[in-house]
Amino acid sequence: MISELMRTRFGAMIVDAALAIRAVPFVGRRYECPCCRWRLRTFTKGGSSLRARHHGFCPRCNSKARHRRDWLYLEERTDLFTQRRRLLHISPRFALSRRLSRAADIDYVGLDIEQRPHLDVQANVSSMPLGGGSFDAVICIHVLEHVDDDRSAMQELYRVLKPGGWALITVPVMLDQPTFEDPTITTPEARESAFGERSHVRYYGYDVVDRLEACGFVVTMDRGDEIDSQAMERYGLLPDETILHCAKPLSRDSSD
Repeated sequence: MISELMRTRFGAMIVDAALAIRAVPFVGRRYECPCCRWRLRTFTKGGSSLRARHHGFCPRCNSKARHRRDWLYLEERTDLFTQRRRLLHISPRFALSRRLSRAADIDYVGLDIEQRPHLDVQANVSSMPLGGGSFDAVICIHVLEHVDDDRSAMQELYRVLKPGGWALITVPVMLDQPTFEDPTITTPEARESAFGERSHVRYYGYDVVDRLEACGFVVTMDRGDEIDSQAMERYGLLPDETILHCAKPLSRDSSD
């Protein structure tokens, strides 16, 4: 029911109001969600659940641990909230888009192949009808593992960024092995067994950095397992969310 309502902005308003009511019994001081700044006693199992789950969903905005991790990174390690920025958000998830789309200094554009709230352009990330060099920043969270032609998608992310711009990219990644993909694995059941979810088409490895650098990006890896333990506890984070900060050089020949 929630997923259906969330396909429109009006539906998202209804869900947002329902989440605000749902969150009241969870008010507390043990945890904090950076995505909505709600102070709470526990996270939940998500959806409309009232059951507690330590590293689960925020009862107020339904953020996952990955979204809280990414929001903290955006606040602490980027200029998104300190400079006027034009932002492209690929496959915008409600926990992030509800605040980003309202921010006074962010010119927000949401893009996805499916209808959802805060969507401005309905298109495939592998072929975006957007001008080159038209964005200061891109957010692409757990999208590329669903995309058949991920190299074209990465090249598109590079193309739409202005020189000097950056992309925050995350994917499920196993850093102790190379990327595993097999185009003969096509059924949802086989993909879930091989890649972890029914709609995934690969499991990224350490060479994901090579793929992004081949497009021209200068990549910095921020590992989730190196986060301070107090922050992990405070915000309900997990150690498996590695962020790839991908900068577009001011010129093809310089990373300055």
